[in-house]
Amino acid sequence: MGRSTIIRFVTLVIIGTGIPAVAQDGIYGTFLLGQKFVNFTSMNEELYRLGVTETMFPNNNWTIGGEGHLILGKYLVLGGKAFGIVHERVLPQTDPAEPVRRIRTTAGMGIGTVGINVLPPNTAGLHLYPQFGLGASSFLYQSKRAFTEEQKEFDTVLIAMKDNIETLGKMGLIMDFSANLEWYLPFKHFFTIVPGLDFGLLFHAEAGYSLVPGDLKWRRDFDLNGKDQVEGGPDLKFNGFYFNFGFGVGLTAPGDK
Repeated sequence: MGRSTIIRFVTLVIIGTGIPAVAQDGIYGTFLLGQKFVNFTSMNEELYRLGVTETMFPNNNWTIGGEGHLILGKYLVLGGKAFGIVHERVLPQTDPAEPVRRIRTTAGMGIGTVGINVLPPNTAGLHLYPQFGLGASSFLYQSKRAFTEEQKEFDTVLIAMKDNIETLGKMGLIMDFSANLEWYLPFKHFFTIVPGLDFGLLFHAEAGYSLVPGDLKWRRDFDLNGKDQVEGGPDLKFNGFYFNFGFGVGLTAPGDK
């Protein structure tokens, strides 16, 4: 068997094995739940100026999301994560004859990440890695009035476009800095999902800070072309400290934890 034949054979083996060949030290995925601190003061002040005296949105927000990453060469951590927040409130009625109005804010981020594992494979199965991320962040504000009796017909919504909802949105670049701690527990003696890799459970914790640079403009219907840009409005961004806890699974090469 010639050298070129051996090279072709090895190449086919690597391509055929896919992720296990690339992620020889481990591939992990986690469901995340936590808290994100976003400054809603400007939004509450804007609502107060318009006559809403109650505080609509708190600065601490429950988050839900997920993350996934590879550990390559025992130290390099490559991956991505995404999580977001949702708030919905009913505005107090000043006139009982007016329809009920609901407001909702939705915000989140999705980023690619890179980090360094300062704890290479060890008997405790711990990973500790600082991480930097870069991606996109969005903020969405929606205001919706309850339908009146004459607006409840399907053709009224479809033809007359009376859906009683207005949407404002903004999107921009986001940078993220975080510290991550994990505990991986392999179950290689119980069953095997992918030949040559051990399956296990992963417990994940992270704390970080996200930053959206620059000034973002509100746009109607989340228009990104700039045609429906809205002047003014609260300066809301997905900036702030956060922490998440997660539970997930992992696939690792034998002997790695």
